[in-house]
Amino acid sequence: TFRDPSIFLDQLRKGLKEGEVVTTQVAPAGDTTQRTQSGRAKGTETSQEDQRFSVTQLKAPTMCNRGARTDDLLEISYVGSVVETGTIFDGSAITIDGKGIPGRGNDVSLFFVLGKQPFGQFPPGWDVGLEGMCVGERRRVVIPPVLAYGSVGVPRRNIPPDATLQYDITLISINGLALPQ
Repeated sequence: TFRDPSIFLDQLRKGLKEGEVVTTQVAPAGDTTQRTQSGRAKGTETSQEDQRFSVTQLKAPTMCNRGARTDDLLEISYVGSVVETGTIFDGSAITIDGKGIPGRGNDVSLFFVLGKQPFGQFPPGWDVGLEGMCVGERRRVVIPPVLAYGSVGVPRRNIPPDATLQYDITLISINGLALPQ
């Protein structure tokens, strides 16, 4: 467990061993209530649990000389679930009522540029959790609410407020190359 985000990122960039888990605390537990200068609560008093972000390597790549970096075009397959309920809310091959998700063209993978995705398209935690990932590697990324969808959630996707999300992600290609690099 790392408190310093740069050490956490360095560990991801160096690569993980199969079964290895790295964790960092991104926000401490405590009072999150907005307050006036005099200390009175503005609205309802709120608090949060420790916000911990973790990455586990589920399957090691065959070989890896180059991991994913910011600005790389990544092709991934994934399944996302809510930790608290176990409900699967999204995935690259998920269908809704037997139909593909609009805009995905019934693909079983999707592409995005690491570190450059539009706000709200995917949780910001993806940019951190996929750093250093290699072609053929499978990771489990556990994203706390503060790096996922926060106190609002995404009701249309069955993601409740303050939900911790778990993604099992396989990296298929980096910049169009599906061979281990």
